[in-house]
Amino acid sequence: MNKHDRVMEIFLNECKEILEEIAPKFLSLEETPNDKDLINDIFRGVHTLKGNANSFGFVKLGEFVHHFEDLLSLYRKEENVLQVGDADLFIRSFDIVGTVFHYEEAGLDGYPPNYYEILDEIKKALDFQEKGVERSYETLVSTTSYSHKAKESDVMQMMMRYAPLDKEVLDEKKVYEVKMTLDSDIYLRGYNHQIFFKLLGALGEIIYTHYSIDANIVSLEAFNTEVSYIKTLTLYLLTQKDEMDIADVFEFIAEEHEVCISVVPTEALQKSPESSKREQVEEKEVHNQSALKTSDKARSSIRVESIKLDELFDSIGELVIAQSYISQNEQIRFINNNELNGYLEMLTKSTRIIQNKVMSLRMVPIKDTFLKMKRVVRDVSIKTHKEIELHVSGEDTEIDKTMVDKLSEPLIHLLRNSVDHGIEADANAREAAAKEPQGNIYLSASHKGSSFVIEIRDDGRGVDTKSILQKAIEKGFAKEGVNYSQDEIINFLFCAGFSTAASITDISGRGVGLDAVKQSIEEMRGKITVESELGVGTSFKIILPLTLAIIDGLNIQVEDEMFIVPTLSVVESFSPAVKDVHQVKGKGEFINYRGEILPIVRLNILLNLSQNRTSLEDSTFICIDHEKGRYILQVNELLGRQQVVIKSLGVLSSNVKEISGAAILGSGNIALILNTEGIREHLDSGENI
Repeated sequence: MNKHDRVMEIFLNECKEILEEIAPKFLSLEETPNDKDLINDIFRGVHTLKGNANSFGFVKLGEFVHHFEDLLSLYRKEENVLQVGDADLFIRSFDIVGTVFHYEEAGLDGYPPNYYEILDEIKKALDFQEKGVERSYETLVSTTSYSHKAKESDVMQMMMRYAPLDKEVLDEKKVYEVKMTLDSDIYLRGYNHQIFFKLLGALGEIIYTHYSIDANIVSLEAFNTEVSYIKTLTLYLLTQKDEMDIADVFEFIAEEHEVCISVVPTEALQKSPESSKREQVEEKEVHNQSALKTSDKARSSIRVESIKLDELFDSIGELVIAQSYISQNEQIRFINNNELNGYLEMLTKSTRIIQNKVMSLRMVPIKDTFLKMKRVVRDVSIKTHKEIELHVSGEDTEIDKTMVDKLSEPLIHLLRNSVDHGIEADANAREAAAKEPQGNIYLSASHKGSSFVIEIRDDGRGVDTKSILQKAIEKGFAKEGVNYSQDEIINFLFCAGFSTAASITDISGRGVGLDAVKQSIEEMRGKITVESELGVGTSFKIILPLTLAIIDGLNIQVEDEMFIVPTLSVVESFSPAVKDVHQVKGKGEFINYRGEILPIVRLNILLNLSQNRTSLEDSTFICIDHEKGRYILQVNELLGRQQVVIKSLGVLSSNVKEISGAAILGSGNIALILNTEGIREHLDSGENI
């Protein structure tokens, strides 16, 4: 990859991050239209996007964002109040920004649909707002001004109007006017005036710039990137340096590129009463800007390629294995040396700290994904003419970033399904059922045991199993006359091509949806469950396994084999009392655990290690926590607790639901990691184990 491609990649990634960051803020703005801090946050993101687009020649994006930024800047002022229609225009404008960016990124010709329509709406809103309203001071200071023809006196007046200075500042510094005359062939000679901006900026502060552009600019089709259409460039520099220091910046310029440097009289730079009043009005905003910059410095960050994080993650995994091998090596353990033992303790502690820090790099809150879902619900509710509110909880729950990236599509499908199929279309029907006229959808995330659970619940009409069964029979998924359970009927929803929609729309009816959701979840080694009550509502639960590369595990022995149980699933281990164990014919064994009757799973039988039913009093019981109910694992012995690195078994374990992976122990042996979800499924199926 050459340097240009690398810079372009950085630019594209930064633009994507900006778009992702400000997208949910537009929805928040619709809820709190008078939040000036929120408008300022959006403005800063759009402003950065505009600068990047112009720097890399993204003309379509730059044109649209330029006008969008102007509209945003007007609403930053206290006297301008955002209306509901304005917030909707902001949201539709941001959609165009995202679409135009994808056009530019892919190098597509033409413009997205509604591009000029939305642009005209922005211009009309600007015209309406700007009538009798002066542009804010901050949007004009340090802004490049373009004109075809401008007298030198006009340029000076614009600078004095938009960049007045305090007398105390002028007592210590001077303002220099630097005027450069640019020939049309400067680019062919390797001349770049942006370099001078950087060099002059190192000497002081550039407070104003002005480009004078040739009035006879050619059409876009005839535009030549090797020709400079800028005739003169005037800038004003505030600095303590003298004129010779400024002249040194231009010492390597050819004589034909004329440069004039002069000191601006102090009298011309004094603040006018009007500008002082303007500063007082915006004093609060300037203070907020300063506080924001301080906060940004405190939370500075860098972008790192995900592949580098994956490599670091693998390396830490190997480090954990090596540390475990050293600490458990028999020869080292028999060395009775306090100093060596101290070093081993330091190594163990340092390894744990490094591991936790590296693990946290991959963990991100689900919040950003949940915020995107607000937009999904908003758009679909508008299309379906339903009033719906999305309630979000658990958005600070952290999950591996690789899982976050894969969750968006399934969540979008489920939420669209809840809005379109779940919530009643008739508000009167909801009131008749003693419900609020407004539909409610609840989106939540939580950790339960060793699983990450996302629930999408609505208070809609519920699943009509009779209608689903009839449709399943028509589609050939079910046989007429067979007595299906409610769960079996609901599972027909996940069949490819199944749909209960009466007509095909852009939201549903094509039979593509829940089957794609199920496939996506299963690819993440998770599962999805549905609970529904007719007339009350429906709940979808996405249950995902712990997929981090390093976990805390409890080492156990079953027969002559070693296994690992994730400690997040373990409630406690104990030795059973024979009087508490009961056997139900055809149902298996149970134990009275603190007043709760729990089923017992003999791992040696479940895993086909042997059919021996060892005496329970000689065994160790482990209580496993699960959302469908706790259960007991019967093992021979507990061997200790340690952190292990999960290694995938690939296709070998794809059909073995009791095993989620393997780990290399400190002794060099391999132990399989038990999947507590898969074991629970055996109990739910009624198998006697």
